[in-house]
Amino acid sequence: MSSALVSVVLLGLACAANPWGIMIAILLLDARRGHGIVWSYVVAWTGAISVVMAALLAGLGALFGSGSDSANTAVSWLELALGAVLLGFGVRRLLSPPAETKATETPRWLRAIENISYPWAFLLGIYSATYPVVIAAAGEIMRADTTTAETALLAALFVVLGSSSVVAVAALGTFAPRRSAAFLDRMRSWVTAHNRAVITAILFVLGVYLAARGLEGLL
Repeated sequence: MSSALVSVVLLGLACAANPWGIMIAILLLDARRGHGIVWSYVVAWTGAISVVMAALLAGLGALFGSGSDSANTAVSWLELALGAVLLGFGVRRLLSPPAETKATETPRWLRAIENISYPWAFLLGIYSATYPVVIAAAGEIMRADTTTAETALLAALFVVLGSSSVVAVAALGTFAPRRSAAFLDRMRSWVTAHNRAVITAILFVLGVYLAARGLEGLL
């Protein structure tokens, strides 16, 4: 249980650290249709990782018993594969030259967000969620020998942590717009300027972590 708890916390924070998710939430605060747009995005993000987590736990639970040797082996192979894929994407991003854009320039498709509708904001929330991390977290929960209540608590903890960044941005922009404006503007500028480095770092850290967890379970 303690190992699963640590893994779920780390993976939840990694899910929340998605720079594109944070940037989109900040930009949606300026949508012409009001702050309801950003909350539509947040609800979709939170709902998407919740549904995927529940589906994975139910599916894995039907195939393998929680904490069983077969579950440990399957999850270990899954984590090893995910880790290898993430490391591959990290190496690709590291070796490929960055696009020649100004450091503080927001991509055109992100600037168009100010005119977004509620359905498209909802779909954007579903699309932007960090699904590889959700899959890894579900695997870690299934690997542990936990009761049904403990499994539900770990899943809920992941969802809360994984949604914390977009919820915080939406709450600050909605309930403290004047006091948070300067902070959110600085955050948007920083994420815009450093999103490539942040994403690459997350890919490497997660890739190494998941590959190590996979190898640990197989050896």
